Amino acid sequence: MKFLSFMNTRAGRGIRALTGLAVLIAGALVGGGVGLALMVFSILPFATAVFGVCPFDPLFGQPMRACAVSPARSGHARRS
Repeated sequence: MKFLSFMNTRAGRGIRALTGLAVLIAGALVGGGVGLALMVFSILPFATAVFGVCPFDPLFGQPMRACAVSPARSGHARRS
């Protein structure tokens, strides 16, 4: 559960975006059918980061939208 909470933070979204970009580049370098499949798959982590959604959250009773998780509920409350 802590992993899902982390992935809903700004840092987690950044990691997903970078992962999507890395898979896209890897697909372009590999080429062929496998490369095309990688490039198509790269849309998933990149899009979830850009739109702030996590398709696995509802499986664990969390809202799909990252912004719907309050910092106190996600375990990443800001400290003053």
